[in-house]
Amino acid sequence: MKLNIVVLWIHILAAIVWLGGMFFISLVMVPVVRKLEPPEKRIEVLSSTARRFRIVSWIAILVLLVTGVLNSINRGVTLQMILTGTIFLSYFGKILTVKVVLVLSMLVLSAIHDFLLGPKLITLMNTKASNLSSFKLKKSQRYISWLARINVLLGILVITFAVMLS
Repeated sequence: MKLNIVVLWIHILAAIVWLGGMFFISLVMVPVVRKLEPPEKRIEVLSSTARRFRIVSWIAILVLLVTGVLNSINRGVTLQMILTGTIFLSYFGKILTVKVVLVLSMLVLSAIHDFLLGPKLITLMNTKASNLSSFKLKKSQRYISWLARINVLLGILVITFAVMLS
């Protein structure tokens, strides 16, 4: 098997881990966890899942970045093409650019989710409920929920553009 095929398969598997994990958490796990009683159990399940998935997803992201660069090189993309802008002249270059912009957007949203809003939500869930903390909790839950939905939609677009590159 050629090395470029292996790199492509590793790229696809890393995408499955990252995007599949996001889909699973947002479509399956969160709705189930919302119904868990007592509320302390929700906090326990969410925080331990978040910690574990954060490690797995950021490893997958690192693999995606490395294999993405290698896949681009295997497809003939050079640094000179990027620096001179000639990459934007081809259909492949335009689609690749859109895909990269979408992936970078997902990375930013994932970092906000994983390192800012997620830990803030867990902290709020661990504090005793008062009117103020309850309001902050609902607001934080709403933000993180929308952020996850937007990231899932961006993930679908990334897959769409990846298929267009093949």
